[in-house]
Amino acid sequence: MAVNEGADGAGERGAGKRKGTGRGHAYGRLREDILALRMRPGARIDEAALVRELRISRTPVREALIRLAGEGLVELLPNRGARVSDIPVDSLPEFFEALSLAQRAIHRWAALRRTQADLARIEAEHRRFARVARTRPEAIPVANRAFHAAIAQAARNPFLAQCYGELLDQGLRLSRFTVVYDPPRGSTRRHHFEAVVADHDALLRAIRRRDADAAERRAGAHAALFRRRVLDFLAAEDAASSLEVDPPAQEARAAKRAARKAGTRTGASLSSGATCSSR
Repeated sequence: MAVNEGADGAGERGAGKRKGTGRGHAYGRLREDILALRMRPGARIDEAALVRELRISRTPVREALIRLAGEGLVELLPNRGARVSDIPVDSLPEFFEALSLAQRAIHRWAALRRTQADLARIEAEHRRFARVARTRPEAIPVANRAFHAAIAQAARNPFLAQCYGELLDQGLRLSRFTVVYDPPRGSTRRHHFEAVVADHDALLRAIRRRDADAAERRAGAHAALFRRRVLDFLAAEDAASSLEVDPPAQEARAAKRAARKAGTRTGASLSSGATCSSR
């Protein structure tokens, strides 16, 4: 993600640059680091270190943290600063219910409302994802999010797009863990990403021909494919060792317990599940 350079606020280093860029720089840097897992779930955020590193005052850093808290990526701790939000493994059933519901609606409306410009954007992101899936597996999560974000833009509903974007962000963090996972048996990692590309092909075809029913149906199946991938990964005995960035042993054990719990709660009510911020 590109971030703006500069700083805002009187007396800051870089004074005289365009007002507001310090806040945007802090927000972009923190958000990118959180989604890329360079800042681990649960990690404390050192505001003083960020102020020194980004060469801005504490105010735009705090504003960036408040904005990220609204997106569910940061947890503000009363009188104790902030920490990176945990990936909500205990709420996976609710997360996947919300993702499936939002994804079906977004893709249905995109099929009905897309313009030729929208279609060109979606096709470009589809080609990029297919290329990345063959050549740069580590870039798959970001390319996948960009593909679905382009479809969300075509749906012409900013309220739902905001909610869907937050769900995609949580899914992006989950994908960072699972992208390197190769099951010891059954479908391999290569087969999984071939299935993802096939799903994207089908979604694009449905949107291109304005087939809302097919787009919604395939979007639901696509969410189910991601759910199976995540639960298979979390339930695997070798989950920790299959990560490029290994979680602590207790985190891996907690994830496995949550996965087993999630597998028995597929009928949970959406009213008790994931919510979207109202910024």
